[in-house]
Amino acid sequence: LKKLGIDKTNPDDLTEEEITSFARLDIDPETITWKRVVDVCDRHLRKITVGLADTEKKGTPRDTGFDITVASEIMAVLALTTSLADMRERLGRMVIGLSKSGEPITTDDLGVGGALAVLMKEAIMPTLMQTIEKTPCLIHAGPFANIAHGNSS
Repeated sequence: LKKLGIDKTNPDDLTEEEITSFARLDIDPETITWKRVVDVCDRHLRKITVGLADTEKKGTPRDTGFDITVASEIMAVLALTTSLADMRERLGRMVIGLSKSGEPITTDDLGVGGALAVLMKEAIMPTLMQTIEKTPCLIHAGPFANIAHGNSS
């Protein structure tokens, strides 16, 4: 609500204009930066067009694509996070696109920052694995998330 310039906390105190601005983020579909993610590398899915099916009565066709999960921004946040609170804050600040007026829209604006943190909370702790030589090692985040920041697990 603060981002929308609304200082009120009681929903009954909202004006009609505040309710309209609160209920509609006015996302510009052409600026959505988040792609879908999959756990397989399929180059044919890197660029796709969605919204074309007959079942999408009011579908708006737009170009998008798939990224591999380990190369997603969420994994990059995981690689940099220092605590659950830090991860929650970082996940909430991720920009998913712009409004039609050019304002950045974040995951917190969508109300999903907390849900992302809940889904990722167990991933903060490193995983104990072993090398091919049977030497124990701790793995955290994965190669793409770490390489993007120049650090190594």
